[in-house]
Amino acid sequence: MTARDIVQAYLDEVSAIVMANDWEAYTDVVCRPFMLITHAETLIFATPDEIRTIYTRFHDLLRSQRVTDYIRLVEGAEQIDPDLISARYVTHLMSGSMRIMDPVRSGITLRLEGNRWRAASISNAVSNSRWPLLMPRLGSASPEKGPDHD
Repeated sequence: MTARDIVQAYLDEVSAIVMANDWEAYTDVVCRPFMLITHAETLIFATPDEIRTIYTRFHDLLRSQRVTDYIRLVEGAEQIDPDLISARYVTHLMSGSMRIMDPVRSGITLRLEGNRWRAASISNAVSNSRWPLLMPRLGSASPEKGPDHD
């Protein structure tokens, strides 16, 4: 598999895990410590409880916005060494056919631990980058009109 294929498979898997609210599976896809870099701050999560807090906040955010599709598409990836991949991707959050926010560009570093690729860090390019992310409203996207999502 190419670095791009590895990252796309990883992103697809993690998106499905988050949408299914599968905390147990999520614990297997992130490194400890895990670093989240935003426009405003750098956050380091070292313990399972810290990681669970950000996971829960993000999942709750998606649910509150009635997100039905959490799509992340790789734009480029490079295998830096056999155990490290750096990539960039774009995220699309949808509620049915309605876009929840503008696409968000991000970077990710994956580290191979044993036989498992895990996220060591993610950088998000959002202007309102306090964590958890604040969701901007688009004129064409209205979660109130989107499909119900439980």
